[in-house]
Formats: sequence, structure tokens, C-alpha cells
Amino acid sequence: MQPILQSLEALQGDLREALAQQDWEAIGALDLRCRELVGEVGKSGDSALREPVEALSQLYAELQLTARQERERIASELTRLNQSKQVSRAYESLG
Repeated sequence: MQPILQSLEALQGDLREALAQQDWEAIGALDLRCRELVGEVGKSGDSALREPVEALSQLYAELQLTARQERERIASELTRLNQSKQVSRAYESLG
């Protein structure tokens, strides 16, 4: 159990750091590692690991919220860029 607990704690720290830096590639790689580790926790059936897994679940909720906000920010930025291009084209066709 101890190695799994240490791995959960390390993974949570790595995910928090990647989230703080908004390093989406690292988060994607850590997500795969997380899935494998949670699978191991499920196989172990150790109830002592419940709390760290719940903390990891809360972190995932935070990651999802941040990712959704970032996606919306980028979509908004792309919309503004597209509108600017359309306006520019309209002016070019008049000139």
C-alpha cells in the first residue's frame, strides 16, 4: 500500500504543478499515469487509499473547470480574430 500511496501523492503534486503552469501536454501524460494508478488502487481494495483517491478526484474536478475556462477563452479569442478578418475583408472590398 505504501508505494501506491506515495505514487498517488507524487501524482497529485505533479498534476497541481502542471495545472499551475497550464501545461496541457503534461496533464495529458499525467492523466494516463493517473488512470493506471487508480486501476491499481481498485485492484488492491485497500480502504486506506480512499482519502488520497478522493483528493485526486477533487483535483480532477478543478482540472476540468480550468480546462473548460481555457477552452472558452480560446474560442472567444478565435471568434474575435475571425470577426476582425471579416471586417478587414469588407473594407478591402470597398477600397
